Amino acid sequence: MQAVILAGGFGTRLRPLTSTRPKPLIPFANEPFLLHTLRQLAAGGFTEVILSTMYLPEAFDQLLPEARKAGVEVVLSSEDTPMGTSGAVKRLSHLLDGTFLVLNGDVLVDVDFQRLVGLHAERQAAATLALVRVPDPSAFGLVPVDDDGRVTAFLEKPGPDEGAWVTDLINAGVYVLEPSVLDHVPAGQPSSFERHLFPSLLASGAPVHGYELYGYWRDLGTPIAYLAAQFDLLEGRLHLPINATERGRSQWFADDARIGDGAVVRGPVLIGHGAIVENQGRVFGPSVLGHGAVVAGGARLERSVLLEGARVERGAKVSDSIIGSGVVVGDGAVVRDGAVVGDNVMIEAGNILAGGVRVAPNVRLDLGAIRF
Repeated sequence: MQAVILAGGFGTRLRPLTSTRPKPLIPFANEPFLLHTLRQLAAGGFTEVILSTMYLPEAFDQLLPEARKAGVEVVLSSEDTPMGTSGAVKRLSHLLDGTFLVLNGDVLVDVDFQRLVGLHAERQAAATLALVRVPDPSAFGLVPVDDDGRVTAFLEKPGPDEGAWVTDLINAGVYVLEPSVLDHVPAGQPSSFERHLFPSLLASGAPVHGYELYGYWRDLGTPIAYLAAQFDLLEGRLHLPINATERGRSQWFADDARIGDGAVVRGPVLIGHGAIVENQGRVFGPSVLGHGAVVAGGARLERSVLLEGARVERGAKVSDSIIGSGVVVGDGAVVRDGAVVGDNVMIEAGNILAGGVRVAPNVRLDLGAIRF
């Protein structure tokens, strides 16, 4: 059985991290996020994956060797123009040879793929959607189901002031589909699963079923969600393999990571290949140091992610923030409160970045560039 992963979005809510890479390739636990999904598919028995891309499509080539190691053969197919979610799958219909799985490329989801496919076949459904309950569904389209699990409607976002919601079930971004459903998608035109294809299927009387998930689910669309998901992994709420050696409770170190004799490393942490915490450097989890990242003596890192090659120099402090690849946080600089710094930024000594500020890649913040 084949799987299609939709990975063509621009990831605008995650800029500046997505200014230099597609969202599905942002490092997550020091590996491209999409690699975790491919491993999940391989474990679920899927060996052929079609990856629908558009933004920076050549970047996905790096996944192919690791995907093969995981037991998955990936076929890359890039759109010239955005076709929407179901439009992107319609474009791939000539590659599909039977019932197939579709996943959004930016969600973390704990799902038994074989159970989902088996239920789809048992119910003789045209489409089966994985659904998840959320505490506040006001930001999502709602998917009510009847007592037999059959979807009864696709409702727009209700808004926080619209009173009682019909349901708290939302679309989890994982579907099992029969090839025939693509007859409802116009060729060569943009089309959405949620706004076009699924409502069309319901109107036609086709059997559309829901499958409620009880495990982990998170959309990685924002910096807050990106940080929270990695913290969930380190703190045990999310279960994925971590490519490092666990040395003590919730602490993972690459074999060539270096921790200075006087360094302090506390709480859940992941420290990547070649990363260094120098003597008198301090790291407080949950935190991730990417490959080759450095926390210098007298520097402090807490509740943050450093991507590959980032450096936090002497006396600098980084908290609750995301630091891009190759960034230098200069001596005594402070980055805190949800700041997101793009790749290869130079933050001169003494600067303060806070309050969710986002810094574009490849810039130099000279002394006195205080940003809130």
